[in-house]
Amino acid sequence: MKRIAFALGLAALFASTSASAIKVPTGSTDYDLNVSVLLQGRYEGTFEGSTEKSLDSDFFMRRARLAAGGTAFKVFSFFIQYDNSQLGKRTANGLANIAAAANPGFVQDAILGWTPIPDFTIEGGLILQPSLRTLAYSSSGGQVQIEAPIDIIFDNLSRGFREMGVQLRGFVGPLRLIHYRLGVWEGFHDTTATTGAAPGPAVNPGGKPMIGGHVRVNLIGDETGYGLNQMYLDGKTRASVGGVIQYQPRAACGQAVTACSLKSGSGAAGVVNDYKMYGGDAFFDAALPGDMEFAASASIVRWDYGANAGQNGFNRTGLGYTGEVDLRIGPIAPYIGAYRYLADSGSTSKTVDRRKIAAGLCFFLKGQQDKINVEWTNITPGAPGNPGAIAPVASATGIAGPTTNAIWVQGQAAF
Repeated sequence: MKRIAFALGLAALFASTSASAIKVPTGSTDYDLNVSVLLQGRYEGTFEGSTEKSLDSDFFMRRARLAAGGTAFKVFSFFIQYDNSQLGKRTANGLANIAAAANPGFVQDAILGWTPIPDFTIEGGLILQPSLRTLAYSSSGGQVQIEAPIDIIFDNLSRGFREMGVQLRGFVGPLRLIHYRLGVWEGFHDTTATTGAAPGPAVNPGGKPMIGGHVRVNLIGDETGYGLNQMYLDGKTRASVGGVIQYQPRAACGQAVTACSLKSGSGAAGVVNDYKMYGGDAFFDAALPGDMEFAASASIVRWDYGANAGQNGFNRTGLGYTGEVDLRIGPIAPYIGAYRYLADSGSTSKTVDRRKIAAGLCFFLKGQQDKINVEWTNITPGAPGNPGAIAPVASATGIAGPTTNAIWVQGQAAF
């Protein structure tokens, strides 16, 4: 029963295994309840390309989260997380969002689960879609970089990479050799209106769900949960390789039915391409003598939206690469990470092409939950003086365009 209870716990549901939580007395051994709070305060200093060569400063709350999770009768579970992102971050015109957020408060995760046997759970709700481990670090507990390489996640439809769905999750084989998540997600279900001046194509007219999953082979040790760590700080060595796939027929649209890749035709007569994503990754985290730790990870991912009818490619069809190396010496970890995405569309559409290099120091005050990062980032395409340096800007020139350099400082408290 302990293995079942652990699989249902708050840490295993969406935070990393190093995340913290406050246990709430329930007065009954049949129920277990935990709550957690996450606050991430950030400073972004962006180097301007003006003649003054000044530093454009922005102070805001990157994340402000409140979560609750628990179990009932050792086999049922729930997890719900409320998020308020980019609180106080400046808008495009330079004004601060006082007492507001670029992404106002919303329910980020909402999951119900049932674990009838150890290491096998059925879950439904607003769930993180399957992805590469390097694209799914725990933003609250697991990553060492300030931002994981989420800028090259091009899901066809999601909010914060979550969708409504149902999945199976668990382990098979001796010593938890294989970890899997397999399920179906809502994806696009469109019934395009036939009225209007320019009706769009029918997107997934058969109403089929998106299917997807990932499988990980644990070569050394194992990992639980959805949000995984780049470093665990627990004296254990881990190594794994994995693969992932997503597919939905006639749903190759970039978050909207007005941004679809068409196999043939145009307008209402257009036939939408199938949406596909697949990739692989590798991870190694070694505990070293003298309270030291070395970690490295890499991934490659293919986003396949097909090609637009009569055009050279589609700007979301291409290859992405990520990599990161970390060395922790006691409570301090220097690190370097990078990602790159290139579309197949040649010179015709480079608005999604991007790259980033980040290097910094992470100061662990108390495990992964309380820490301070100081990081230099180089993002292309960028914009001089852009306070939104958290992500690349859309540019027809892609990575041949201007570059933004910035210093990020972020403090995190989680309890």
